[in-house]
Amino acid sequence: AEGKKKAKPTLNVHDVAATAVGIRTNYHSDKNKNGWSKVKVVFDFDRRVPAGPYQVDLSAAECAVFRNKPDDADFDDEEKLEAATKKYEGAKMIPTREEAARGFSLQVMQLSERGGTWMPVGDIMKPLTIEDSQADDKESDESRVACESAVLELSVGAAGVITTTLMTDGKSVLQATKSARNSTIRYYFFVLLAILFFGGFLVKSYWEEKVYERDTRRVLAFYKHAVPGSIHDGDERQARYLVWKYRNKKDKLWRRLEVKYGHPVLQEWEWPEDDEKEKEDEETVDDLDSESEDDEPEF
Repeated sequence: AEGKKKAKPTLNVHDVAATAVGIRTNYHSDKNKNGWSKVKVVFDFDRRVPAGPYQVDLSAAECAVFRNKPDDADFDDEEKLEAATKKYEGAKMIPTREEAARGFSLQVMQLSERGGTWMPVGDIMKPLTIEDSQADDKESDESRVACESAVLELSVGAAGVITTTLMTDGKSVLQATKSARNSTIRYYFFVLLAILFFGGFLVKSYWEEKVYERDTRRVLAFYKHAVPGSIHDGDERQARYLVWKYRNKKDKLWRRLEVKYGHPVLQEWEWPEDDEKEKEDEETVDDLDSESEDDEPEF
């Protein structure tokens, strides 16, 4: 018998990029047109295509960091860069961020062969600025509106076509700062509102529990002094039930007890102590004895 024929593996063919794609930046394009950084490779050779989109987050505060950084500063660490970026946030640094946004330029680059020379693709972009429709001189950098942030997306198609997409909310640095401040104020307002709302319930629950325990002790003290030795004297369960039953009409409970037993319902601390009561009883007995001796007839 002939054995089963093994299936031969098929050959999968995928398109790969024959070129490399990268970007370079210039944080001083308003002062130094040739101050470009090294090219950062985004899509390298032999990258399977289509590739992307690859997002590049851009912010005016980060541009201000690189624009004003000392020569020996190293921001390869993201934590250091984030800490340095926070120093340029806020209303006081608006002019610095606007200047950095206007002076920032970006260029897409392409490398056709390994070890070759990077070639620019398309025009130089200024992603952190938008045209001001009301400006007279639209060609100058000062007439453009500086934006707080933008996102650049890079893609490479199956045929090697490079596609760039620039997305921004169109808010200026000043508008973005005001919006961030308002968002912060709203955030803390709702946090405070939530604390007051839920904290109010906690305080209300705590206070109701304290009042409930206080009124229970008041009822127990009343039965102890008004009707000592009765079935309700020391019956905490009955006292709790009465307080719960008349929880919204306590005055009615106190009036009913006073009418029924002929004694006002005092607070727990208003009742006389047992020692004081015994002393009063002893004084009463002494007075009666003295009166009886005085009333005896003389022989």
